Amino acid sequence: MRIRLTQLHLKNFKAFDEISISPNESFNIIIGENSAGKSTIFEAIQLWEKCYSAYIQASKKKFYQTGENHRYINYQELDFLRITDDNDLFHHGRARGAEVSLTLKIDDEEYKLGFKVSTPSSISNAFFRVNPIFFEDFIRFAEKLVENNKTLDEAVFIYQTRPVAGVLQYEPYLNEGQVTKKIQKGLSHEVLRNKIIAKRDSLQQLEEAISDILEKQVKFDLPPRTRARTDEYVSIKVSIGGGKKQDLHLQGSGFLQIAEILSTVEFLEAPLKLLLVDEPDSHIHTKLQGNLIKHLRGIDDNQFFIISHNDQFVTNAGEGEVFFLSDEAKSEKLLPPIATASFDTIKRALGGVILSLEQLNQAKHIAFVEGTDDAEYLKNINSKLKEITQVSGCLKDVTFFPLRGKDNIVQKIEYNKRTLSSMLRGKTWNAIFDRDFSTDVIDTNLKSLIQGKNCTPFSHNGYCIESVLFSDMPILQRFICSLVDYLPHADVNQLIDSIVRDDIETTICDVNSELNQTVQGRFNSQKRNRPEFEDLEYADVMRSWRRDGVFQTALVMSKPLIKEFVLKLEEHLGRSLFLRSSNDDEEISSKLFLAYVDYLDDIENLYPSLTDLFTQLGVLAEAEENAAEEDAA
Repeated sequence: MRIRLTQLHLKNFKAFDEISISPNESFNIIIGENSAGKSTIFEAIQLWEKCYSAYIQASKKKFYQTGENHRYINYQELDFLRITDDNDLFHHGRARGAEVSLTLKIDDEEYKLGFKVSTPSSISNAFFRVNPIFFEDFIRFAEKLVENNKTLDEAVFIYQTRPVAGVLQYEPYLNEGQVTKKIQKGLSHEVLRNKIIAKRDSLQQLEEAISDILEKQVKFDLPPRTRARTDEYVSIKVSIGGGKKQDLHLQGSGFLQIAEILSTVEFLEAPLKLLLVDEPDSHIHTKLQGNLIKHLRGIDDNQFFIISHNDQFVTNAGEGEVFFLSDEAKSEKLLPPIATASFDTIKRALGGVILSLEQLNQAKHIAFVEGTDDAEYLKNINSKLKEITQVSGCLKDVTFFPLRGKDNIVQKIEYNKRTLSSMLRGKTWNAIFDRDFSTDVIDTNLKSLIQGKNCTPFSHNGYCIESVLFSDMPILQRFICSLVDYLPHADVNQLIDSIVRDDIETTICDVNSELNQTVQGRFNSQKRNRPEFEDLEYADVMRSWRRDGVFQTALVMSKPLIKEFVLKLEEHLGRSLFLRSSNDDEEISSKLFLAYVDYLDDIENLYPSLTDLFTQLGVLAEAEENAAEEDAA
């Protein structure tokens, strides 16, 4: 029995107003710029699986009838969704609900299995209500499976593999059900040894597959079957290229990434196996990526979806396998595969591996940043600095390397630095990141860990880089006054102080306020993916907002709060501070920061935090050096 996904349709779901995707039946590569919505597609598929499972009756042969029993999914169960509030699930707000539909094909017959996901209007962040959209198709689908002696829970297995930095040093023996549950929770790397020993009868096939990809002979040394009854932990040693046998956890991240993907493919059993592979190139050398693609494409009983920023995947793709997610595709509500004739254009849009390596090779400093926006901000500030002061270095000597967020930042830095260091010599390494909810102690400890990786850390003096604008109120006041030159400066300054004090400080420090509870929800969401927050409580975060009794506004000014500040200020002024296309958090905070960069006309108006950063990057001279030059003059 063969099942394939033939269409994915989303409506009012996160980044998408509406979009339809008709994937290739075996291999799909989704590419595009950061924040385009690639990972959102994966999230939609995983949410569909949650809805599908919620509607399976205890007999496993039928679905619950529409209206027979309301089906709900707890908000806390959806930790794979990148949302801080249940309203974040909806593109246009919760009123319309979201729709996620997968059309599945068995033989020549299709079944459109769609769900509408909504939230109660009176309760936030508690649960999602799920209702099927085309229930007749659900009935036909169940009957078809029963005819083929399959139960509903056996029909579909959806799994997402993520970049693997390492595996557990001590992995306990688990049974098949426990391993399956770990895979479903996205913790497949924690059971890598169990997956390998579960398929010991086909071990030679796994060894040959990994050997072909690595172009080196790989041999596993497995424990006897009887060890599962006597030992607590699974012990597997690996030999690569005829070298010394070493424990699995000591192997490089590239090997682990490949073993993780292939062992999962071997372990899963279902008529439809959707394998969602998020950036498999993160820890795999460019040379080996083509080998991995070739092998994955040769596996017939899986349907692969791969997210990548890497042009190497485009180079090795076939007709109908590459989907370029762009603003144009989202506006047209259709994501078709691109023609192979367009591959060169797409490769130029992605920048290209060779071009990126050349830029890294020419740079003196390599700076890890959370995203591409941070790099663009710094480049704009650098251009301004060259206009208003004498710089001692050039930002062209710095190449920015986006890490796609701060989660697990120490591991990301360690493994990316290790990979790049094998190709590049004589570089200095920097890491630039937001403070988010970090207290001074957390921030200091995190920097210490990063320094231990021979990388110089820098954290913005605020929740994010845009919030640095609120770290020095006199500079902020001068900047805002330049945008409101039709009012006396004293009036504008008083208005800024009033909004910061009454609408932000007083409200956010009130534990019973809606704002405080919303911020706490964001903290709880981040805590799940931030190891440094393991022992941090929200009360500690609130205490960190004051230093020596003085409220530190910049530490709370997330992008939603920056938006609220701007809108409150504009409401009092009766006009907009700057042109924009929407009141979106991202756009307002970005426009405000870029307006500040345009305003920057004197080195005295450069925030101390930014002065320290550009000094660290070698653009500005050290303070002592500046003083010596002034004395000499």
